[in-house]
Formats: sequence, C-alpha cells, structure tokens
Amino acid sequence: MDNGGTISEETGEFMRGTRRLFMVTLRKDGSPTCHPMAAFYGGGALYLNMYRASAKAKNLGRDDRIACLLTTPYGADQFKAALYKGHSRELSNEEVFADEVPEGLAWARNPRSGGSQEQPDIPPEEERKIGDTAGRIKRGKRMIFEVSPDEVGMLQDVREA
Repeated sequence: MDNGGTISEETGEFMRGTRRLFMVTLRKDGSPTCHPMAAFYGGGALYLNMYRASAKAKNLGRDDRIACLLTTPYGADQFKAALYKGHSRELSNEEVFADEVPEGLAWARNPRSGGSQEQPDIPPEEERKIGDTAGRIKRGKRMIFEVSPDEVGMLQDVREA
C-alpha cells in the first residue's frame, strides 16, 4: 500500500484504464455504505461525477473521508483492483471548466471527451438535453469531487501487507 499519496506506476496505469468503481462513504449515523459508479483517474487524483441531490454527495458533504475500489470490468478474465483511500473536495465550476485540467477531470466533466482538454461548445438551448453532463454541472444538477489520495495500492499488495 502506497502511503502519503504516492501512487506507483503500475497502480496509476491500472486506474487510468478502468472506469468501474465502488465508492464507500459514511452515512449520517456513521455506518458505511457502498455505491457503484464511474471512475475518472488522471493527473494524480480521482474524480467523481454525481448528482448534487444524491446520497453519495450528501455523505461526502458531511464527511469528506472516502474509500474507493477501482476494478476490472464485470466478466473480465482476471479480476484486478486498486484500493484508493483519501479525502474528497467539491470542485467549483471555475475549476471544472478551466482551460487546462488533469486528464481525470477532463473525463469527469465530459465522459465522451476521451480525456482531451477540449470542452463541448454547448449552445444555451442545447444545455437541457438528456445526457449533457457539462450542462448539468453548469446548472448545478451535477457536481464533481476531487479525491486526494492518502493511501493507494493494488488490492493484492494490500492483502499481503
């Protein structure tokens, strides 16, 4: 397990190559809960895109501690996973839509971007269409959290430690 936020090349490469994530947060009563969702890793941090009204967002708003398990896709021949523990922070729209952002954030603000820096040019009348992630973020329906790492490692390494 890598401590202090250092991420090995092997672990970073694995996390950049997967979108499957299980996020563990704490409920209001302190009990843990797990949510499957999409992962966007790149630039040394993990980015999570979610609805502002979701239980996930409310949990992170109360307590920024988070643990994530990034895994191979369902049905993969060999199961692999990375454990990513840290603290989350909601990003402002200015941060999300800055001209230059880390690859993981580029993916999170526009999952169809292929991780490129290009931002969708969305006319106001188009922003309300279903499937428009950037428009939903701009309108405050969705939000992006950046998760800074405290401990990261491949699951096999964690088991052996």
